[in-house]
Amino acid sequence: MTLREERGFGQASLSTIRGPIWRITPLPHTTVPLPRGAIGRKNPATGRPTVLIEEMDPCHLAPVMRATGCRLRRFTLTGVEIEHVPQAEARSRHGFPGAR
Repeated sequence: MTLREERGFGQASLSTIRGPIWRITPLPHTTVPLPRGAIGRKNPATGRPTVLIEEMDPCHLAPVMRATGCRLRRFTLTGVEIEHVPQAEARSRHGFPGAR
């Protein structure tokens, strides 16, 4: 899934006809409890560097199949090395898939 598809939630796009979509994202990690507003609603905070990999329903880009209500596949990789790169630098390095 590209950044534009995630931001265009609910809009018709190529993702509805492409087939399975996978969302791969680093999760925020901290040893201090943070309020939900500080970390966002999609990505729960963890105590260790973690990458979340989850399958998304291509029709509405959610981790639940709309037709059946079943949760789709979800995996976490812990103990991975995550490097924070500011957005401006990531854009200049073409680090966002699907973004120009």
